Amino acid sequence: MKWQAAAADAIGGREEQQDRVVCLVAPDADSCLVVVADGMGGHRGGALAAQSVVEAAEAVWRDPRLDSAPQDFLTSLCFAAHDAVNRAGRAHGIQPHSTGVFLLLNSGDAHWAHVGDSRLYRFAQGRLLGRTRDHSVVQLLVEMGEVGEDEMATHPTQNRLFRSLGGEDAPEADFGAAAVSNGDAFLLCSDGLWETVTVEEMAAALSADDLQRAAGMLVALAAERGGPTGDNVTVALVRPAP
Repeated sequence: MKWQAAAADAIGGREEQQDRVVCLVAPDADSCLVVVADGMGGHRGGALAAQSVVEAAEAVWRDPRLDSAPQDFLTSLCFAAHDAVNRAGRAHGIQPHSTGVFLLLNSGDAHWAHVGDSRLYRFAQGRLLGRTRDHSVVQLLVEMGEVGEDEMATHPTQNRLFRSLGGEDAPEADFGAAAVSNGDAFLLCSDGLWETVTVEEMAAALSADDLQRAAGMLVALAAERGGPTGDNVTVALVRPAP
């Protein structure tokens, strides 16, 4: 199975883009690595952290040990990203952090990992199969039945995360895997996107004829809805190549 990926981002209502995205597709398109990172750490710090994550991903992707077991590869990637954020922070005298969501596709198998509240959504034939579980206080409140899923985006604790890349504690990622087939698709995004667009709009973008155009339209929609104080918005769309 061969894969195609498209990505887009918008600064939203912020002064600086602190999200980063990268889609790394092998020359034969049989495998790809897609990464979305949302940096935290104030002016310059957030962007520095997110950039460190994607640069670490690019370095690991080029590593000849790519043929290791997928979860081992993703674990190594999370630690490499974590260390890269910390090194960049020390070089600038700051302590930034970042979320990270990583999707590795090898032919007919998908493996993913995430830290924080950037998400991966998995679809089959336009139907949502599931999403990653945020490492946030509001996610815990949802699971306790105190907050509804549709209230997450506007809840006062939405930005309070208990896991991230960077900092003193070692990264603690959650992992997932699935066999994939034609009709399956994935969407990775920062919270600036999932806070403002619906699952139905995500599915429509993934089924569009022009995947790159659909990615651009989706982030433009999210930025418009976020308004003048809205967050950065980033998305990556991934599906089997036609």
